[in-house]
Amino acid sequence: MKPRFFSSNYIKRVLWFACLLLVSSVSNAKTHPSYLSEEYCDGLVEQFIDSGMRSLGKYINEHFSPEYKGGIRNTIHFLEQRSAWLGECNDYLLDTGKNYLFYSEKTTNDIFAAIDALAKELQHVRQGVEYPDETGNNNPTPFIKRRYETLAKLIDQHHTRMLMKKQFQ
Repeated sequence: MKPRFFSSNYIKRVLWFACLLLVSSVSNAKTHPSYLSEEYCDGLVEQFIDSGMRSLGKYINEHFSPEYKGGIRNTIHFLEQRSAWLGECNDYLLDTGKNYLFYSEKTTNDIFAAIDALAKELQHVRQGVEYPDETGNNNPTPFIKRRYETLAKLIDQHHTRMLMKKQFQ
C-alpha cells in the first residue's frame, strides 16, 4: 500500500478555502465603467491642461465679474465636473496598478485641492460673501485670481514634467 500524504478531506478543505479567497477578492474588487482606460484618462488630463485651463484662465482673467452669478455657477459646475472625472480616472489608475493621474500622490492631491479651493471661493462669491479691498469696496477678483494662479502653477508644473517625459522616451 502506498503512503498517502494528503487525505481527500484535507484536499477538499484546501480547495474550499481557495474558492472562498477567490470569491471574497472578486466581491471586494472595485468595478469601473467600461469606458475607463489609461488612454481615456491621459486624454482627459490633456484636455483639462490644454483647452480646459485656457478657457478657465480666460474667464477668470477677462470675464469674471461678481455681479454675474450665471457665469460663476457655470464655472463652479465646470470645476466640480472635471474634478469628478479626473478623480474617477485617478481611482481607476490606482486600482489597475498604474500610477497617480498627475505624476505623484502629492501633485495629484495638490491639484485636486486647488480645484476644490477655487470652486469653493467662487461659491462664496456666488453666495454674496464680501471681499473688502483696502478702500472697503467688495472686490473678490484678487482672491479668485490667486486661487486660479495656484491651480495654473500646479498644472503648468505637471505639464512641463509630461513634456520632458515625452521628450526622453
